[in-house]
Amino acid sequence: MIDTQEMFGRLGVSVRNAVQRIGNGSVVTQKDIDKALREIRIALLEADVALPVIKTFLQKVQDQALGRNLVKSLYPDQLISKIVYDEMLALVNNDPVHWARRSSILVMGLQGSGKTTLCGKLAFMFKAQNISTLLVSLDPYRPAAQSQLAVIGNSIGVDVLPVVEEDVYTTAKRALSKTPFYDHIIFDTAGRLHVDKELMEELVQLQSIIRAKENLLVCDSLIGQSITEVSKSFSKLTLNGIALSKLDANHKAGVILSLKSLLDLPIKFLGTGEKPQDFMQWDAKRIVNRILDQGDIAELVHKTTQLLSHETHAQQLSRIQKGIFTLDDLIVQMDAMQKMGGLSSILKLIPGMGAILESLQNKDTSFKKEKAILSSMTVKERKDPKILDASRKKRIARGSGTTVQDVNQLLTRFGEMKKMFGKFSK
Repeated sequence: MIDTQEMFGRLGVSVRNAVQRIGNGSVVTQKDIDKALREIRIALLEADVALPVIKTFLQKVQDQALGRNLVKSLYPDQLISKIVYDEMLALVNNDPVHWARRSSILVMGLQGSGKTTLCGKLAFMFKAQNISTLLVSLDPYRPAAQSQLAVIGNSIGVDVLPVVEEDVYTTAKRALSKTPFYDHIIFDTAGRLHVDKELMEELVQLQSIIRAKENLLVCDSLIGQSITEVSKSFSKLTLNGIALSKLDANHKAGVILSLKSLLDLPIKFLGTGEKPQDFMQWDAKRIVNRILDQGDIAELVHKTTQLLSHETHAQQLSRIQKGIFTLDDLIVQMDAMQKMGGLSSILKLIPGMGAILESLQNKDTSFKKEKAILSSMTVKERKDPKILDASRKKRIARGSGTTVQDVNQLLTRFGEMKKMFGKFSK
């Protein structure tokens, strides 16, 4: 899953730091504003936010803040923080996506933009919501494009329209005949290395045949601000929104803050990794909360419930309530935490934790070391660590490529956790 700190580079940290340095007077002064906006401007530029968007955004923040009398019990930094939050939210806010049943979704974009992968992620999201979906490939040109979609569909357990030798228009009509049997039909169209007349003509005809409720343009976030030129080149088509892909590889995703203003098209989806679940519907409040270190509890709950089965969760809770906590239980907890993206990935979803993330940068590496130590123990040793004498610790250290000191540190932390969990039984 995407790390928001990586996704926005220094943006969130710089905005928070700029706001915190504001004075504690009774009125927000021009000096306060200049000091804060200077740092915010640099952060937005480094995040690759478009210049016109930066200029408008900063002007609105200044107009809102300058000379404002402070509300009782509200400090200048708190006031400007709220203004920055409100203006950033206004910059990216969209109406939520409402999916009509028995509808088609047409996915377009240049070759290599991630269209096929995004189609699979959409289908995976619908399946999790018990919504039936049919995947359809309308790309007979790119080698293996059709087989790629078939592999994706098979891996997530979603139906894919069988491929036969026919033109894309006949395929589209054949897929539409399946409409009564599926809630959604997702069409993956062909892309080109560049926009050309042939591509546009094909897409125009497909739009007239399919009459999709959603016409999504997939854009590769790695191309930065030139994404606006790509989008404008599809102007002959009816578009409902943008789906941004490959955000996990982009450390300058300020394009997210630019697109709505520049294109007048809403962002509807974010592709945030390679796995089917690395995908989210656009939620402006959640994005802005995470930029400004106000957390994302909804995402934390979602990730947790995805990873822990009800049975496993119930067993762990029952053991903790009884005050039972062994080294085997510690392994279960560490595995779950690593699947959720590591300690830093979890902390960034909790409000106010951004300030301590830098001091914990090496903790995820420590997890790997601790797992190696635990794996080098016998079943008996994990159930009863009291038997770990000096010779056993030396053997475990050699087997895990660590030191006896590392083993002792792990056991000390385990003892602290066990003592804490023991309080539940009381």
